[in-house]
Amino acid sequence: MMISSCGGQGSQNSAANSAVANPHENAGINSAVTPPAKPAADPNEKRMVIEALPVAQSGPGSISGSLHMLRSASGIETDGMGGGCLAFEDPASKVCHADRDCKVPSYIPAGNGPWAYCADNKCWVKPADKAFCWKSRYSSPAQPLQVGKPESTPKVTLASLPAQLFQGPAKNQVKARVIACLNGKYGAMDVPPCAGGDGKRSDDIGDGRTFTK
Repeated sequence: MMISSCGGQGSQNSAANSAVANPHENAGINSAVTPPAKPAADPNEKRMVIEALPVAQSGPGSISGSLHMLRSASGIETDGMGGGCLAFEDPASKVCHADRDCKVPSYIPAGNGPWAYCADNKCWVKPADKAFCWKSRYSSPAQPLQVGKPESTPKVTLASLPAQLFQGPAKNQVKARVIACLNGKYGAMDVPPCAGGDGKRSDDIGDGRTFTK
C-alpha cells in the first residue's frame, strides 16, 4: 500500500521514505491463527512508530479516527511531530498502485486541502484538511505526540459527506480509515518528511471499516 502526506504536499515515493513496514499489508494471514504477542518495547527506546487506530462511531451518525505514537526498535528518531486523517474510499476509483494514481474527485472542493491516497489498491479521499485531521502543527506552539497517548481526529457527521462517497444497495454506506504519518527529525527551515521533504518518516494505514449513514 502506498500513502503520501497526511499534509498538503505529497511525496511521490512515500514507501521509499518510510522507515517502518506497514503491519496491515499481511492480508493473506489466516485470521483463525492468533499471532504471537508483540514483545514489550524497551522503556528507554528512543525510536518511535506511528499507529493508525480503527475508526469508531462517536455518536449517532458520526465517526472519528485516532492515532498514537509507540516505542519501537524498528522506528525512527523523532520530535513527535505528525498526524493522521480520516479518509474515505472512492467507489468510482479504479485499481491503483501509488498515490499518484489517485485524484481528488471534482465534486470535492479544492480549497479546503483535500487529498487522495492509494491503499489496498483502491483510492481513498480526504475531503478536507482541518475538518478531517489531527496534526501537531494545528496547535500553537506545535503539539508533539506523546508516547502511547491517542489523539483523535474531529468528529465527522456522515450525512455531511458528499453523496458520491456512499455505496451499497441503498447508497447509504461509506468506508473509512485513518492514514497517519510521523516525521523523523528535520531542521526548522526544512520541509517535513510527511509533507514531501527529505528525511525518514513512519507511515501507517488503519483498517478500513464500513459505516451506515
